[in-house]
Amino acid sequence: MRASVALTSMTLFPIQREVGRSVDRAAPSQGVEVLKFRFYLGPMMALCAVLLASCGGKSSSSATASVRLVNATNTHSSLVLLANAAIVGAATAVDSVSEYLGVTAGSPTLQVNDGVTSAALATLSPSVGGGAHYILVAYENGGIVRTTVIAEDVAVPAAGTASLRAFNAATDAGAIDVYVTDPAANIATLTSPTFSFGTSTVLQTSGFLSITPGTYRVRVTGAGNTSDLRLDIPSVTLTSAGVASLLLTPTSGGTLVNGAFLAQQSTYTAARNKNARVRLAAAVAGGAAVTASSGTTPIGAAVVSPSVGAYTLVPAGGPLNISVNGGSVGAPAAVPTAGSDTTLLVYGPAATATASLITDDNHLPTVATNLKLRLINGITGAAAPPLTLNAAFAVLASNVQPGTASVYGIVGASTALRLDVFSPASLTPIYSESNLSVPGNAVYTLFMLGDAGAPIHLLQRDR
Repeated sequence: MRASVALTSMTLFPIQREVGRSVDRAAPSQGVEVLKFRFYLGPMMALCAVLLASCGGKSSSSATASVRLVNATNTHSSLVLLANAAIVGAATAVDSVSEYLGVTAGSPTLQVNDGVTSAALATLSPSVGGGAHYILVAYENGGIVRTTVIAEDVAVPAAGTASLRAFNAATDAGAIDVYVTDPAANIATLTSPTFSFGTSTVLQTSGFLSITPGTYRVRVTGAGNTSDLRLDIPSVTLTSAGVASLLLTPTSGGTLVNGAFLAQQSTYTAARNKNARVRLAAAVAGGAAVTASSGTTPIGAAVVSPSVGAYTLVPAGGPLNISVNGGSVGAPAAVPTAGSDTTLLVYGPAATATASLITDDNHLPTVATNLKLRLINGITGAAAPPLTLNAAFAVLASNVQPGTASVYGIVGASTALRLDVFSPASLTPIYSESNLSVPGNAVYTLFMLGDAGAPIHLLQRDR
């Protein structure tokens, strides 16, 4: 792990001197005070432990651990925690944290259920100590709920410093850099990020950094590319003698990142991504020029069909503005949602062009030697047919109508993959390739674009 913090404010220079110093220790004076408190109030604390355990509160009993649940999922409005098959505590709404819930120390069976349907979503058996505090974070990756347990009894740093670490559960985003800086800092001028995470299939955890208390901005980018912004949290506050964790979790599209800020045994603040990624697929007949924007953010300007552009970061929920050869085209009813990847397909005759917003799933396949592949039918004209895609002589998608996409299919990586696209109007493929080199651990879209009489293919690697 690389660690650095470069700030522009003169008052924040102490951060640079502190970065990288381990702070897994307790201030001696605080440790003495804690011991005194426990000595004189021992009997009272024992009684409180019994009472709190029975009502789901914070407990210091040697037989009970205190666990609170974070709902960082994308599609579950509320979650319920069960311990050894018994419900503990009330439902936890999305982007919130529960109160501390008493569970049996040792290796209890914890289960996370949907708060509406009661469907079991995840089960785990973590090792938890009596009298200790933990936070169980439930997040979602490609529609599957996953969990991680974080200990919340880390020794506090000395007064005048704060401890910060990062948890990266957004592994589908690939290698990323995290910058924790003065809010006004230009990260393009910095020599190194605060945290760096390489490509991984499992959750990653950084070490602690010692940082001067204050207000900071957190930005997550693609590794080595400060212009590839994946998340921007405008303001987080680090307090003196505080222990904090930055949590990074997956988005619905798989490339952008959601965030949250956790203060040990204190507040949890969700920081959902407010942006989306959109690309323009211009497939209008006759080589027409297509222009599109989301609000005031350009997606493509006078793009000559047929063509597929790169993803553009846009504010989520913004209205789509589309024109063909200067004439306005009606926008699709849907708008880009926060954290999503989408393809804006504009197709058909230039005078009556149609726009369709297609959801992209850029989560990587679960097996690294596989790839995900789908077909988008952007063929135009009155005779535009539904299409069938074969991969290695097996049907991967069928009856894909113009202006739509197939579901993703799974194909093994190959150095000589055969792809064929068929139309009902022809017994021979309208596209065929028998020697494609396609590595695994990737996401592809095969675009079929252009006029029905002379279709054009574009095989695009999306991730």
